Amino acid sequence: MRITQRTATLDDADTLLTWRNHPSTRKFSQQPKEIRSDEHMYWLTARLKKVHLEPFYLFIGDCGAIGMSRLDFEATHKYEISILVDPNQQGRGMGTKILTLTCESFFDRYPNFAISAYVHRSNYVSQKLFLRAGFELLPSLGDFVHFEKSLN
Repeated sequence: MRITQRTATLDDADTLLTWRNHPSTRKFSQQPKEIRSDEHMYWLTARLKKVHLEPFYLFIGDCGAIGMSRLDFEATHKYEISILVDPNQQGRGMGTKILTLTCESFFDRYPNFAISAYVHRSNYVSQKLFLRAGFELLPSLGDFVHFEKSLN
C-alpha cells in the first residue's frame, strides 16, 4: 500500500478524536480518559499553531486516513513522538510505515536532534516497533518505557 504524509489540519479533528477516544488507544495512553469534542478542538487549534516548529502529520493510504504522528518539543535538541494508527488498520504494518516516514522527515529537518518515545509497559507491539526502528531502550520508571533515537 502506498502511503502519503501531510500536515494535519482542523479538517482532521473528527478523525483524530475518534482514533484518540477508541478504547484500544486509551488503554495505552498517558492520558487514558475520554476526551470531549470541545476539549479536543481547543487543544488541536492551539497545537496546529505550532506545526511549523513541531510537526504533526496525517498519513493517507488507499482507503483514506490510516494514522498520525506528532513531534512535541521536549528539551534542548529533543522531541517526543506520538504515533497513532487507526484502530481499524492495526496489525497491518501501518505503525512501521508511519514511524519510518516520520523519522525520515524529522531527521531531514533536524539532523542534530533526538526523538524520545514513551510506550506503556503493557504495549509490547509498540515496544517492538520502536526497537525495530532503531530506537534505544533507556532506563525507565513507572508505567512507561523510554526509547530514544538520534543520528549521532
